[in-house]
Amino acid sequence: MMANKRGMLAVLAAAVLLTSAACGSNEAATGTPASSGGEATSGQGSSQPVPLKIMANYDQADLSATDKKMVELLEKKTNTKVTFEIPPLTGYKERLQLMLASGEYPDIVFFPATNDPSFLNAMKDGILLPVNDYVKNAANLQKYTYQTSWDALKVKQDNNIYGIPRTSVNRNDMFWVRKDWLKNVGVTIPDNSEVTIDQFTDILRKFTKEDPDKNGKNDTYGLAVNVNARKVLDPVLTGPFGLTGWQPTTGGSYAYMDPTYDTNSDAYKKALAYSNQLYKEGLLDPDAATNDGTKARERFWKGMTGVYLGFAGHYNWHTDEMRKQNPNVELTYLFVKNEQGKVQGGGYATGLWGFWAITKAAKNPQKAAEFLDAFLADDVWPTVSNGFEGSDYKLENGNKVAIPNPPTSFVRRNTMRRANDTDFFITVGTEKNVVDLITPWLKKSVETVANGKDLGFVPEAAKKPSLMDYQKVWDQTVMKIILGEAPVSKFDELLAGWYKAGGEDYMKQMNEFIKKMESAK
Repeated sequence: MMANKRGMLAVLAAAVLLTSAACGSNEAATGTPASSGGEATSGQGSSQPVPLKIMANYDQADLSATDKKMVELLEKKTNTKVTFEIPPLTGYKERLQLMLASGEYPDIVFFPATNDPSFLNAMKDGILLPVNDYVKNAANLQKYTYQTSWDALKVKQDNNIYGIPRTSVNRNDMFWVRKDWLKNVGVTIPDNSEVTIDQFTDILRKFTKEDPDKNGKNDTYGLAVNVNARKVLDPVLTGPFGLTGWQPTTGGSYAYMDPTYDTNSDAYKKALAYSNQLYKEGLLDPDAATNDGTKARERFWKGMTGVYLGFAGHYNWHTDEMRKQNPNVELTYLFVKNEQGKVQGGGYATGLWGFWAITKAAKNPQKAAEFLDAFLADDVWPTVSNGFEGSDYKLENGNKVAIPNPPTSFVRRNTMRRANDTDFFITVGTEKNVVDLITPWLKKSVETVANGKDLGFVPEAAKKPSLMDYQKVWDQTVMKIILGEAPVSKFDELLAGWYKAGGEDYMKQMNEFIKKMESAK
């Protein structure tokens, strides 16, 4: 009975989302272009609201009070009527595949990545529409979306754009650190929050060996670590060892190179050796090899580890959770410099946090684009960011003060984002001292990104059985090196085998793609 009820809620929620996202009329796809101004397009003057159905992957199916208000606001602005289909988050992939196979499509559908097989198949089958004509006059989308995000959605390499980006702030994520522990072990960090690799290692060592929580027990570790989606440990430090993805290079056989695959570079080997050093010394969470992302974060919150890789905008989230157990927790943020003394790291190079595709079932694709564009409008964005007075915040002496336990806001805050808008992550009512604390971290995280040139592209060579099979060998060997079960020198043999298994074709196809995309700029 509960499952059926949730399914009904999911369908209703999805309907709401679809309606909100496609703010158009029942006219054909050549409807009125999106507003070229900075405000949301108004639906005034059109007799009947345009129905829009949206399939989305929000965390819950039923809309909260703030989400309902958000949808109603945008429906009024765009003269649409939105319904959402929101499958259970853990089953979204399967429901997406079933929907595409059914022949019954929503107007708007969310895809997590440009290399998602469901997306690529739907595009090839003509289920998804190029959005170029529908977004060219959408001033807000054009103003607040990274160009690399649009480029990443040109997946056929023919200039057609097959989706509307849900932007993520493109940034260089570094490390949350227990500031109260730093005080307890006598470590002072520079005002610019930058440390060398050796200084970072020293912090991890002290957090592991010098009882930083002063409980008299040997029960803390330096760094929270978890396996990736393939159940493999990644190197602990990447940017500080020069691993910043696909970049222009001089010399060698290729114009562009990811240092991971560079036979003339020892950057990846250094990163592996460093990770192995930390593991051997016991400076990593001993559960590292079995931790998923959630478990690693929770162990950091519980005070088992003192350093955690994460986004500089999540200060309130982490401190709120940690202070439920220890009200005296203090956090700071650290950037680890590379061997040249510079802070630099890879990030969300495409700026994409998934994207919205418009299907051929949309009776008014223009309205679908207008609905998403409206989220980013100057007269709407403050509400997207802060919510509604009375339900999300209250005014005291002209200042916005957060209401305790406000309603969840998945639709309002997780449908669209503005490029480079780090203020979005400073939640309403945040105390000025906290704003002053985290603003420099956010600024530096954005300024120190080294954008990779690959745009998330996966060459056909990567799909060949030989290279797919070799990925298992790669993963097993990397894991063994980090855990000390194989020497770092084993990586040379591993990389040579990768090239023989299809890596040469992979490199050539990736370089051809990057050259083509760069020449089109």
